[in-house]
Amino acid sequence: MTADLDAETDFAELAARVRIQSQRAPGSDTERVTIRSLEAVRFDALETLLAAAESEHLEPGELVVVCSRTNVDLCIDRESGIDDVGDLESALGCGVRVESEMPDDTILVVHPDAVDGTDLLEPEAIACGVVGTDE
Repeated sequence: MTADLDAETDFAELAARVRIQSQRAPGSDTERVTIRSLEAVRFDALETLLAAAESEHLEPGELVVVCSRTNVDLCIDRESGIDDVGDLESALGCGVRVESEMPDDTILVVHPDAVDGTDLLEPEAIACGVVGTDE
């Protein structure tokens, strides 16, 4: 399995597609993205989102958290002992990718093989956190 997401991915489009796909599937047998509401961007919220994306066949270290610089900075500022992205990756046990295109109201946890550009290949290996009013 690859450890990196495609460098050419349009993350704003991917985030929009993830949110739309999850709305189409409720009540059906269709594999779908897991959606979680997050009250604030905090380390424990990222852990919860990470746990939502884990499954029997995925190791936690294979997943990648994708979020905006604003959300990474909020998480780092709010947690003692986490001073930079490297510390955040170590604490979560997975990669953290900062993407300028990611909307501040969305955080994704994805397995790199679950997406191809903006196509969702394995929705069950994706979790989306929708950030509420974070103050």
